[in-house]
Amino acid sequence: MILNVFLSLGTIQLSVSLQKKSLEQRVTFVEKKSAILANQIANNGLDAYSMMDMGDSGEQKTDELKQFALELDGRALLIDSSYRVLADTYGQHTGRYYMARDILRALSGGKVSYKRIGDSYIQVITDVYEPGTEDVKAVIIAAASIRERNGLIGYLTGQRATLSGIFFLVSLLLSILIVLLLGRIFRRTQKELDLIAAGHQEENMPETGFREFYKLSVSFNSIINRYKELENSRQQFVSNVSHELKTPITSMKILADSLLLQENVPAELYAEFMNDIAHEIDRENQIITDLLDLVKMDKTQSDLNITAVNINELLEMILKRISPIAEKRDITLHLETMRQVTAEVDEGKLSLACTNLIENAVKYNNDGGRVDVSLNADHKFFYIRVKDTGVGIPEDAQEKIFERFYRVDKARSRETGGTGLGLAITRNVILLHKGSIRVHSKENEGSTFIVRIPLTYVGARKDV
Repeated sequence: MILNVFLSLGTIQLSVSLQKKSLEQRVTFVEKKSAILANQIANNGLDAYSMMDMGDSGEQKTDELKQFALELDGRALLIDSSYRVLADTYGQHTGRYYMARDILRALSGGKVSYKRIGDSYIQVITDVYEPGTEDVKAVIIAAASIRERNGLIGYLTGQRATLSGIFFLVSLLLSILIVLLLGRIFRRTQKELDLIAAGHQEENMPETGFREFYKLSVSFNSIINRYKELENSRQQFVSNVSHELKTPITSMKILADSLLLQENVPAELYAEFMNDIAHEIDRENQIITDLLDLVKMDKTQSDLNITAVNINELLEMILKRISPIAEKRDITLHLETMRQVTAEVDEGKLSLACTNLIENAVKYNNDGGRVDVSLNADHKFFYIRVKDTGVGIPEDAQEKIFERFYRVDKARSRETGGTGLGLAITRNVILLHKGSIRVHSKENEGSTFIVRIPLTYVGARKDV
């Protein structure tokens, strides 16, 4: 409907422009014809065109004036400088005097534009100059018919109205068809959404129809698939947490039952079992601590306590804290700093992430191995690299090591006290800082973790 209104306005504007153009062309035609006749009259003399002197020559020249009037389908008057009508193709004013404002202006050498005479004629006044001078000796008044032009405009206006009506009907039919088609698509889409909302998440919307509906279906299916992945991840996480928490409890239960079933348990065996139970309690506590840390990492960035931190001093403190563990296995810790680096970070969380990386490099290293930690920076980021000479990570496992509870070697992880959450926590901390972490590793050749974090925190700061 709106399109039909715009079309009607457009056709009206086109009609107005056509009328104006048609009138301008008619005026131009009359002016050209009048200029040619004025030039002939100037060369032949006014007397030759005077109907008051009807000699042979006069009749012949007057015929030119009549022919001119016939071409215009109108009337022509020739008036001399004394305002006397020398010729009138209608024969009504010949010999009389005719004075009007436009004639006065034309005979004075002024420019006179055309004007409308009613709805059927236009009037054009043309000067007749004395040959070789700019003196006006007469004027030609040409009244040209525009009835033919008006008829054409009327015909075009009628055609416009007919076409507008036809277009309105076609637009109405198309609008009804489009509404019916869109209603059908919306009902089908609503049916699919109701089915999914009822709990059938395995269903997907059909990716068909118009381009907009196709894109909508693709986007919605992407959301559903993402939801499925999150749901599967949640279920897997719950399953892993249950398993990890149950394992130490099962071990403690077995140890406790063994003590209860035996009589007169030797003090040495009792102490050994209690030591094992304490170890399992520590393990349970570590799992719970890591889970709490991971939950904190899943919160928004507003939980970050951003301050300016000296990264060099932070790494030195972490290596000093881990060095007793490394010394027990004769592992060398080396820190190399290319420059002094101060960055806007959450010191506690970044310390946890770096500690996890360096502890892993020690735990999964070979006795007598080496861990190299380096720090560098450019104008936007600082880089921490942790390289070890340990057991390495298989290529097919390198994309999974940041998943929760994922272990490359489960037996060795339990021996070292790993919970499978350290790298997941580390990755979340780095992502909270808008950074990135990459790993390069080969089995039995060691691993290298590279962390990149912006020097200036780009998120919203927490007011302290």
